Amino acid sequence: MILTSFMTAGVLLSQSPSLQDPAYRSARLAPLGDKPVATLVTADHEPLRLEIKFVDGAGVRLIDGRLLASSDEVGEVDQLLEDMGAARSRTFQQSDDWLQTFRVQGEARIGRPLHDLSLFYSVRLTEGADLADVCDRLNAFDCVEIAYPVGKAGDPVVATAPSAALGTSPDFENLQDYRQAAPLGIDADYGNTFAGGTGIGTTIADTETGWTDDHEDIAHKALGNFVGFTNAPYPWNHGTAVVGELVGENNESGVLGISHSSDIVLSSHQSAAGTNIPGGVMNAIAAVGPGDMVLIEVQCFGGPPGPYPCEYVASTFAAIEAATANRIHVFAAAGNGNNNLDAPAYGGLFDIRVRDSGSVMVGASDGASLNKASFSNFGTRVDVHGWGFDVVTAGYGDLQGGPATEQYTQGFSGTSSASPIALGAGSILNSIHRSVHGTPLDPRVLRELLIVTGTPQGTGGEIGPRPDVRAAIEQLNLPRIEIAGDFVPGGEVTVTQRGPVGALHVLTSSAELRPAPVLTPFGEFFLAGPWQRVDVGVLDASGFATYDFTIPNDPSLIGTTYRYLQGWMRFPGTNGGSFANYVPVDVQ
Repeated sequence: MILTSFMTAGVLLSQSPSLQDPAYRSARLAPLGDKPVATLVTADHEPLRLEIKFVDGAGVRLIDGRLLASSDEVGEVDQLLEDMGAARSRTFQQSDDWLQTFRVQGEARIGRPLHDLSLFYSVRLTEGADLADVCDRLNAFDCVEIAYPVGKAGDPVVATAPSAALGTSPDFENLQDYRQAAPLGIDADYGNTFAGGTGIGTTIADTETGWTDDHEDIAHKALGNFVGFTNAPYPWNHGTAVVGELVGENNESGVLGISHSSDIVLSSHQSAAGTNIPGGVMNAIAAVGPGDMVLIEVQCFGGPPGPYPCEYVASTFAAIEAATANRIHVFAAAGNGNNNLDAPAYGGLFDIRVRDSGSVMVGASDGASLNKASFSNFGTRVDVHGWGFDVVTAGYGDLQGGPATEQYTQGFSGTSSASPIALGAGSILNSIHRSVHGTPLDPRVLRELLIVTGTPQGTGGEIGPRPDVRAAIEQLNLPRIEIAGDFVPGGEVTVTQRGPVGALHVLTSSAELRPAPVLTPFGEFFLAGPWQRVDVGVLDASGFATYDFTIPNDPSLIGTTYRYLQGWMRFPGTNGGSFANYVPVDVQ
């Protein structure tokens, strides 16, 4: 099975000698696109900007504004740009040493070459320059792998009609249907009951335009947490809504984030020199580590039918590919163009048989419906989908008005609203796996897990399934308990513990009418106050054990939580183990 075969990918491989062989590297590098016969410049391109990627091994460096290398041809490229008065800068602001170390570590882990990120350069031309002609002249050099105009970008959000402001500050969690059990939602509520299941220990880097970072529901995680370019506009609704879906504070007002214990950093693609999407993506990547998450909340234009996912662009693809090779999970909006990404216009660059960045591409459905949203891009490269209409989250002010720091919406839409839902599901699963096993999931393992366990989509072009956290937890065979029965006074209840065959299991119960379990700083839940061990044993050949009890025949228990149950398991043949989820016994 794919999941099993990928599980070994987390082992760091020794650097193979073949990775140093230029011929081998050239043959195994993922394609960045063919040089065009003639560069096409459209209104969707920045009029005076282009990027250059030099061939692997060119050894180009930017020193005092000049492109230098041992190759005479690189000197000719630099002189051509110098004669035009063109400004050269690095696409990625990290040091050469950092970029090389990041690449080599990724190569060692996956056993194949990655693009040298230090060989991407941005060029700004002077007024009156012919952008297409400059690209064509650069592409004529053998040392240039590809030169291409820089496309424009935008937020992958769909406008919706606002409703009247409420003018109050209630708890909106009951309106967050995307949190609920499948098929309506992703079952975040269930995932949050597991050790690690609130996303604790995971950092999410959101790459987009701007945020109201002091909004009341996200400031506890987002305030001032900018990385890289910092001149993003403020206040800004789009990023506020995205972050609200992810880490909305766990209190009794506003919204509840899907992965609300995760940390957040904010990486704008707006720099002092203008839009720099690959730079913003790399700043996000550099701010996190193995097992963490990067969200790309921007859609790109230029050349083929737009908008499209930004990893179409050579520099952005190379950055994402290096990130996933280094065990960083990347989720990206598929874009709102109703475009078929399998169309010939994209040159096969969204065909994972041609190249695969390892990212999770997210499409959008009609909200509660599983059908493709009319605007969502689609195709075989779109892995999963989330709600693309009527998402309740922070920002905008159509659900609650007032100051920007107190506004909420019930109409956040687009692949913008869908992508945090998919990433949130991934963060829950990855954090639970890390809590149970001590290691995060491999990015491709997590992607495949979300696909094979998700709720199948409905009608329309291919947008993949909707993530189902409960089904994914079952697929991973993580320790868990379930209850069933007659939840009334005097009713009989059966508790089932599931996990690895032969695992030692312990079932504990809180004293009656005790408070909910407490979340420790390490992301584990434990039963607070008096508790008792009610069942001990070994999971049978089917990997489960059952325990029965009776709710007291006391009418005063109606409408209360009689008790909480929680399991713990020790894995066979090891000294390791893990808490299971906790389950309330709610009396009806």
